Amino acid sequence: AELLQGGGARVSTLLLNKNEIDDDAVAILVDALQNNTSLTALDLKGNDGISDHGMTILLKLVNDVSNIKATLQSNHTLSYLNVERITPSVLESGEEIKTHID
Repeated sequence: AELLQGGGARVSTLLLNKNEIDDDAVAILVDALQNNTSLTALDLKGNDGISDHGMTILLKLVNDVSNIKATLQSNHTLSYLNVERITPSVLESGEEIKTHID
């Protein structure tokens, strides 16, 4: 995870399909990628252990609106995120989620 954090990291695409990734792994991945400015594509399809909570964490990677500093420091280079599904319950889970995708 340390290699993905930024600085000298030059990874532009990260394919983690079918790796048994769950919500805990998503949290670690998002923490590592928060300051990465080279990653443009992240593919997590086929990881059935990612629940709606994990999807919410992923949305925060793209646009964390918890405060102004977090918004400015969100990963704005990530333009492709494939998680295979975003369930209606994720989209309907309240204003917190809506602010990440609006």
